[in-house]
Amino acid sequence: MSNFIVCLAHFCELHGPSTIICTQMTSSEDRAQQQLLSSSSRPQTCASCSLMLPSGAMNLVTKENGGDGAKCFVSTHYPSLQQRYAALTKLVMKSLSVETTTDISKPVFFGDAVNGYCVTKIFRAVDANARGSERKYSLMVASDSENDLLSQWNTITMYLSELIALIQKSVETAAEGASAEPLQKSASSNSVFDNERYLRRSMIKPRSLVELTGDRDLFVKFHLWALELLKDIS
Repeated sequence: MSNFIVCLAHFCELHGPSTIICTQMTSSEDRAQQQLLSSSSRPQTCASCSLMLPSGAMNLVTKENGGDGAKCFVSTHYPSLQQRYAALTKLVMKSLSVETTTDISKPVFFGDAVNGYCVTKIFRAVDANARGSERKYSLMVASDSENDLLSQWNTITMYLSELIALIQKSVETAAEGASAEPLQKSASSNSVFDNERYLRRSMIKPRSLVELTGDRDLFVKFHLWALELLKDIS
């Protein structure tokens, strides 16, 4: 079974390229327990790059029994295994700051035999409180097998495109709702508002995709979406 991992990452203005959530599949409950993060392993992050789960949970686990045996799907902030954490970190950094394409609507493939390979799509979410009024994210599927990853290209890219479209639609809907609220500001205060945003003084603040979409269960839905993707390509 190929060692696939599904990851959502963000180019944080405070912490740089950062993993938000990653989902893996294992064939045994014991191995799934090894991937869980303890409460003491919570990293130093801001709202933009933190994993916000209901009730302050650190992990999400789904166990399924099928004809080919039990499978466990685990979503965490980052991989618990040091080797995999280091490899995924390098892929995330490259996807958000090195590997580029003139058309971000198209997926990108890159990698090597040391850190693994990935298919990734970059997308942006509108946020008036971010640099350039938008936030940059990477949605990727990584694997230690180049052939297995490329053989599932059509399935992977279809899943990536669908989730990105749903996230962006949710962000746009939430932004439209916020802009529809009555604004009781004078022309002068609006001018100050725009000037502060341009100079990146008081308006820049970390915001999670949970806040941008207005969906408290966003990462739970990501876990379920990644689960279905992993089942289809494994």
